[in-house]
Amino acid sequence: MKFDIGAIFTQLVQLYVKLPLAQKIALPLLVAGSMGVIVFVSNWANQPDYAVLFSGMQESDAASVVERLKDQRIGFRIRDDGRTIEVTPPSVVHELRLEFAAAGIPKGKSAGFEIFDESSLGQTGFVEMLKAIRALQGELERTIRSIDAVRDVRIHITKPKRSVFVKRDVLPTASVLLRLKAGNKLSKSQVKGIANLVSNSVERLTPENVTIIDSHGNILNEQQSQEEMGGADSTKLEYRTSIEASYSRRIESMLAEILGPGRAVARVTAELDFSKHEKEEEAYDPGGQVVRSSRTIEEGAGIGSQAGVTGVVSNLTNDPSLISPPNSGDGSTRRSESLTNYEVSRAVSRTVSESGTIERLSVAVLVDGQYSAPAGAGQEAEAVKNYQPLTNEMLKKIENLVKQSVGFDATRGDIVTVENIKFFEPDSSLEDVFVQAESREMIRDWAQTLAPYFLILVLFFLVRPMVKFLVSPTEAEVDLSRLLPAGVEELEAELEAERGRMSSAQEMLEPTVDIEELEELLSENSRMVKENPQQAALLIRYWLNEGRL
Repeated sequence: MKFDIGAIFTQLVQLYVKLPLAQKIALPLLVAGSMGVIVFVSNWANQPDYAVLFSGMQESDAASVVERLKDQRIGFRIRDDGRTIEVTPPSVVHELRLEFAAAGIPKGKSAGFEIFDESSLGQTGFVEMLKAIRALQGELERTIRSIDAVRDVRIHITKPKRSVFVKRDVLPTASVLLRLKAGNKLSKSQVKGIANLVSNSVERLTPENVTIIDSHGNILNEQQSQEEMGGADSTKLEYRTSIEASYSRRIESMLAEILGPGRAVARVTAELDFSKHEKEEEAYDPGGQVVRSSRTIEEGAGIGSQAGVTGVVSNLTNDPSLISPPNSGDGSTRRSESLTNYEVSRAVSRTVSESGTIERLSVAVLVDGQYSAPAGAGQEAEAVKNYQPLTNEMLKKIENLVKQSVGFDATRGDIVTVENIKFFEPDSSLEDVFVQAESREMIRDWAQTLAPYFLILVLFFLVRPMVKFLVSPTEAEVDLSRLLPAGVEELEAELEAERGRMSSAQEMLEPTVDIEELEELLSENSRMVKENPQQAALLIRYWLNEGRL
């Protein structure tokens, strides 16, 4: 038997033409979808699995790794602008890492103390000193690079030769260049920690002699001298800054409830008095007297006698009166004295005024206006809005609110200024691009993970019901049997039976069908066709298509 492709194709076309409209549309979609699913599953199944070998590498290290992988004929792919290398199959990752570690790959930009592993004869002391500094710089770079926010770091250390004279001695210095990751920022404590790490790793190096800058050239640990700060230390400056920031946040949070977030900017300058005053006062009350001490003195005098001139000659006399002086007419004298001390009441007061009092506040507030969509503009014109400045009455109310929030005091010379200026609207297109790229990357990862499960669901809930729909008769075809009159069915059965009897018989016999009953059935069917022409048309189409619509 000859295999005729054209005849088979013709039969398929005829079968497709006889299909209902819904099945004619569904069949090509089912075939195309099935082919697409088969191609996708085959590509996904044949795609090799990759595992990360190294990430965050330098260009030189990546080139060395790629060269060795090519020599060993190991499959790999490069991602993240050449900083990440993935290999396949994933089972060889650990073995390759150990092999590359034994070969000293990746080396990185900074070399540590391993540079002393290879010793060479004839090196001078200067070369040895340079190697020591280079090794120390490399070790510090590796340590600082382990911080999450730091992407890369470079350190330069200068160690001057020590002098025997103390006045001529120069202390070592260090410079640190940090390249931070996108969207990351170091806090003050982290910057201070880096400065202390570097200073404690180098002999005689102090944190004040360590300069830390970022990739944009901004000094992260800027230190000002006492002359530049006007004699104030960092604690006083931080206290002043905290007060100003507190007032600014208070004003901005209050105005955000009125104008909306980001529609007001406040800056406060506080003049503080850090001088410390002590005052001591002593007051006396003359009316309040208290006896402190009392003393009484009494004196008395007896009979007096006369004596000669002092000396031996005057005492060696025969005068009998020297032994027993005669009675004289002088009498005895007495004196009484009383002394009382009084304590006057005294009040001593000492007043100490604390430092850091506010002498004056200067407040500047910028507020944005109001925006309204133009009249008759649809949703497409929402980005274009008309700017309307605030009224003078509104500005006056905002000024009064600001004065109340900062504790305005006109006697000390406080100043509050409120200005209405249109704010600059930054272009957020670049940020949107990064957000969209990140979203696409996340969606791609999720799609790769969930693709097999999704295909299983599609095959079970979509392809299976569609195949069942194509191979099973439609509801209209099933209902056609209900449209057939009962008399017609009986008539067909009788006619088929009569034809069978007539073909088997050798002679013509009289038909057993009642002609009058047949005419009645035909007239009844004609009446039903006239009353239901649409059902009759469906019935005729059903007959012509051999049981299909």
